[in-house]
Amino acid sequence: NAQSHKQDYKTTLQEMAQSLLKTIPRYQIAYQEGPDHLRTFETEVLILEQVMGRGKGRSKKESEQLAAKAAIAQLKKHQGAV
Repeated sequence: NAQSHKQDYKTTLQEMAQSLLKTIPRYQIAYQEGPDHLRTFETEVLILEQVMGRGKGRSKKESEQLAAKAAIAQLKKHQGAV
């Protein structure tokens, strides 16, 4: 989609995980801190029960996207090593 400037890393990661590993990623909040109006979330993304990426953001959605981006980089690194 040419109009979508912001990449959806979660969708990309799900497609990669299904294609390469026949599984889907699972997201979990590692921790959250701060008052409601200044909350920070750290999310881990697990693939085959292994942490593949972490992301920190001002919302769960943002932290999940950043975790997915990190996991994509990890998968690409592993893919290149095979």
